[in-house]
Amino acid sequence: MSKYIVSETFESHNTIEKGEYEDCIFKNCDLSESDLNTYIFTDCEFVNCNLSNTNIQGTAFRDVKFINCKLMGIQFSECNLFSLTFTFEDCILDFSSFYLLKIKNTLFKNCRLIQADFVEAELNNSNFINCDLSGAMFERTNLEKVNLSSSFNFSIDPELNKIHNATFSKQNILGLLLKYNIKVEE
Repeated sequence: MSKYIVSETFESHNTIEKGEYEDCIFKNCDLSESDLNTYIFTDCEFVNCNLSNTNIQGTAFRDVKFINCKLMGIQFSECNLFSLTFTFEDCILDFSSFYLLKIKNTLFKNCRLIQADFVEAELNNSNFINCDLSGAMFERTNLEKVNLSSSFNFSIDPELNKIHNATFSKQNILGLLLKYNIKVEE
C-alpha cells in the first residue's frame, strides 16, 4: 500500500517514497533516471529539480507546476491521462514527448523544447511564451488558438496541422513557410 503525503516540502532529495503527493513542494531534487511509475502528484510544485530520463509510466500529474526544472527525454505520453494538467516555466524539455496528449490550456514559458515531440497532440488554447522550439515535431497537431507569438525556431506545416486562430508574430511567421523553401526579404 502506497503512502499519502500532503503539504510537505522535500528539499535536495534524490529518491522519494512511492505514493500519492498532494500540495507538496519538491526543491532542488535530483530524481533523474528514477522510477516514478504510478506515483500521483496533485497540486504539487517542482522547483529547480532534475527529472531527466525519469520513468513516468502511469504517473499522474494533476495541476502540477514545473519551475526551472530539467526534464530532458521525459515520455509524458506514457503518464496517467486522467486529469492531466501541468505548467512549465523556465524548464529544459529537450527530447521530451507529448505524443497524442490532450493538454489544452498548457503554459510553456521561457522553456527550451529542442526536438520535443508534439505529434498528434491537442494543444488548443496553450501558450508558448518565449520558447525555443528548434527541431520540435508538429504533425497532425491541434494548435488552434495557440499563442506562439514570442516563440522561435519552430517549423510548423500549416497543411499538416490545425492552426486556426493561432497567434504568430511578424518575426516568427517564417516558421510556417520553411517547407516552401522561399526567401522573404525585409
